Amino acid sequence: MDRENLFWQTIDRNGPLSNAAELLGWTFIEYTSKHRQMEVSFNAPATLTNPLGTIQGGMISAMLDDTMGPAVYANLEQGQVAVTVKLQTCFVRPVNPGHVSGQGRLVKRGRKYWYTCGTLKDADDNILATATATFKVMKLKEPALPPKGREVPLRGYACKPDTAGNFR
Repeated sequence: MDRENLFWQTIDRNGPLSNAAELLGWTFIEYTSKHRQMEVSFNAPATLTNPLGTIQGGMISAMLDDTMGPAVYANLEQGQVAVTVKLQTCFVRPVNPGHVSGQGRLVKRGRKYWYTCGTLKDADDNILATATATFKVMKLKEPALPPKGREVPLRGYACKPDTAGNFR
């Protein structure tokens, strides 16, 4: 664990959070290196609700991603980044706006891929949702998108960028 990596610089120096973290009401609670476990909380605003008045499922998945991702980022070396390549969410109970706690744990570190699990709970410690995720770890200098003009396979389909480099 490198306390000079991007995650710890943000936490230790009260740096700006990502727009997604701000939207979800994300707060760092603590990290336990022995268990590679991250504790966070969310103040889920009512703007994230579906027509039933509960938090929309995609937002719950985003909360879990923002719970497990920091468990990965806390362990990166300086100059490394990680991106979520697979996220599987199980919805257990409806999630209401307000306080939600998150626990994310780095389960296994491979050379390129790291594996995590996460849980969201309400104030009464009831499990609301669980997830597993796979993160690809790479050096920061690697391009996030393929070079212009290259095809990107997507579930059997090929997407080509338009002249402006946008995928359609």
